[in-house]
This record gives sequence, C-alpha cells and structure tokens, in this order.
Amino acid sequence: MRNHLIAIQGSVSSFHDLAAKKYFGEEVTTLKCNSFKEVCDKLSKNQADYGIIAIENKVAGSILMNYQLIDSYNLKIKGEIYLPIELQLLGKKGVKIQDVKEIISHPMALGQSQLFLSNLEGVLVSEFKDTATSAKLVKEDASNHLAVIAGPKVGEEYDLDIIEENVADEKINFTRFYILSKGTDVEEHPTKASVSIQTHNQIGGLSDVLSFLKQAKLNLTKIQSVPIINNPSSYAFHLDIEFEDKEVFDNTMIELKNIAESLKVLGVYKGESLPN
Repeated sequence: MRNHLIAIQGSVSSFHDLAAKKYFGEEVTTLKCNSFKEVCDKLSKNQADYGIIAIENKVAGSILMNYQLIDSYNLKIKGEIYLPIELQLLGKKGVKIQDVKEIISHPMALGQSQLFLSNLEGVLVSEFKDTATSAKLVKEDASNHLAVIAGPKVGEEYDLDIIEENVADEKINFTRFYILSKGTDVEEHPTKASVSIQTHNQIGGLSDVLSFLKQAKLNLTKIQSVPIINNPSSYAFHLDIEFEDKEVFDNTMIELKNIAESLKVLGVYKGESLPN
C-alpha cells in the first residue's frame, strides 16, 4: 500500500493518529486537522487521499455530528477500524493528584471518564480539541496544576507522568473509526455496508425496512437515528449491515428504495471484528 496522505483530527499520538497507523501502516503520512469538519473539508477539496473520523465509543456513544458530516460532504466509507482505548490522568514530572486544579482533554475522553471526574472536588474540567494538543499544553504549563486525560502513547510522546491509571468509566473500552474516501472505491470481498435511509412518515415505516433485512438474512449491527439538517421534524436512520453475499445486499437495497423516501449507500467495505 502506497504512502497515502490521511487527514486526521488531532496531532501526533492522538487516537486518530494511532488509528491511521493501525489501518494504513506505521509509515503513513498524516495531515493534522483541528476538527472533524476540517477533516471532511480537506478530503472534499482533494487535499488528502483519505480521512479518518471517530464515529462511536463504547462508553460515550455515537457522534451524531460526524454522521451528518459524511452525508453533507457526500463522502464514502471505505472501511472501519476499532481501537482499544486506555485512558490515564497525566501530568508533568512529580505532579500528584492533590496538585491538580484543572484537567483538560477532548470531549470524548472526558465523557468516558465521568465517574473518575465526579469524585474530584474543586477541579476544573475543560474541553479541548484533542488529547495530544492538551498534553502539549500540560507539558508547557508552568504552574504544575494542569493535567490531561489521554492515552499512554500521548504520555510517552510528551514525557508526562501517570498520575492515575485507568480513569475510564469502563475498563474494556474502544472507539470505532470510519475511513473516508471521496471516491467510490470498494474493497475486494466486502462483508459490511453503511446505509442512510429515510422512511416515509407513516406507521410501520421503519418496521417495514427491518422486515426486509430480516427476510434477506442481513445482519443489522447498528441503527442510529440522525437529525436531518434544516428539517428539525425529520430523521434519517444510519444502518450498519453485515452480509455474506454482496449480490443479496445489492438486491435488497433495490427493493428498499421502492418503500423508502430516500436511501443512500454510504460505503461497502470489509468489516472488522470487535476487540476482545
């Protein structure tokens, strides 16, 4: 696989950086972006070959904005990857928990550590754009009162000490990432697809869709309702579907188009197994 340029949210050693290296290889070149929207924008403007964005976390749940970004930028899902998430409270050398007056990190990392944070008294919790940039601020902080919730690789990158181990609410935790493409390239021997479908506003509309999938023996692994931008009373449903025979999947989508208000296949790709 050639050395693609991959747009990621965050910087070196962030979870998106680790996900890019796991999927494309250690020598991959990444383009650091400040937001998920910027990732999609760079990809849309051909300033990157692929993009990677987190789509859900086992503890914090789905990121609805990212479903909307995929749709609004008309991007395709090329693949998925699961990354085990280990979170630690990190600080400068010698800093103890009693020294910490403010904790910063990406909102998703903070959202996965609510039990730990709720037991701290008098500590300010502030959201920042990503874990790696937060760690850099901690490293440069002169007061020794600032700490970050991040993964072990971030701690190693910025030479920070572990103040508290395993601060996530759930110890077996992972984040799922989508690999995005502007093109329509399809992986060989795909096993999974992501579909956006809007049903007619009538009783049993969604039930009819699910019945079609059941009859075709397609495995629905996720269903997520997503608000439609500029139409507050309407929702689309994002479906992740596993299949053994792509022809069966294709034929089922043709049938579903006849009963749905709209249907868009966002990507057909190789599914990845959940981490143990």
